[in-house]
Amino acid sequence: MLDEMRTFVVLAESGSLQRAAERLFLTPSAVTRQIQRLEAALKTPLLDRRVKPGRITREGRAVLDRGRQMLRIMDDLKASSAKEAEPSGMFRVGLSFMLAQPSLVSSIERLTSRFPKLQPVLSTHLRSQLVEQLRTGELDVALAFLSADDSMPGDLASSVIAAECLVLVKARGPQRRPRRGSKSKDHALDGRWVLNPTGCFIRAAIEARLRELGSPFELAAAINNIDMQLSLVASGIGFGAIPSRFLASHPKRRQLERITRTGVSIEASIVFVQAAHLGRLEPAAAFLQKEFRDHFAAVRSGAP
Repeated sequence: MLDEMRTFVVLAESGSLQRAAERLFLTPSAVTRQIQRLEAALKTPLLDRRVKPGRITREGRAVLDRGRQMLRIMDDLKASSAKEAEPSGMFRVGLSFMLAQPSLVSSIERLTSRFPKLQPVLSTHLRSQLVEQLRTGELDVALAFLSADDSMPGDLASSVIAAECLVLVKARGPQRRPRRGSKSKDHALDGRWVLNPTGCFIRAAIEARLRELGSPFELAAAINNIDMQLSLVASGIGFGAIPSRFLASHPKRRQLERITRTGVSIEASIVFVQAAHLGRLEPAAAFLQKEFRDHFAAVRSGAP
């Protein structure tokens, strides 16, 4: 049943029968037969075939989670009995949107140089999505951005690798004011905002502070991309909130200035998290954690 389970996992990850067949070097009909054999063995439908392409059923999701764990365990057993058990194959790394920066590429390059058989796959998500994907085995490790008073769930191994301070910025020169009237106690914050979409703790903290001050909250733009945010802020359409380290090196820094004396203080943590039972991928996870820790330490010290 191991082959059938592997086929089911590949089908779920590839999203289509044709792509799964190509990855497995099988015909689509052979993939279909393997899924049918797995359903017969488990006595439960894994795909809802009333729609095209077939969707994974609720029961199929449960089987998928356990199947990934089973395959990981079997791969680890094979690796531990082999003469060469170095990390190899796909290594899935998740990043919070705020941390998905080109400066991390050098760490990934050193990872692949140290473990040449490794194939890193990077993706970006919200923190809640990173946690869920680590739990279900869709990610191996993640670099998450958390508010200073938040923490990762206890069932995931995590380590704070850096502290972060966020600052409020605006374009140099006149600012557009909100459309609504303001009775704010602090007119330095009277303006529109360029922030992440709903669900970001940075945005929530700013909204809460504005409510305390009696200021209107109005978005100029919402996007999960820090470089785009800074470019929009530099254009003058609204205020922004960014990690302080960006002001020192970002190409737009001369077009920006900090908004001070507002009473707004946003502290954050950068946390490295890994899924359970990584097996042969454990050395890769440890290596990448140190790489990321060293990277942010160098950024803080101003090293090149």
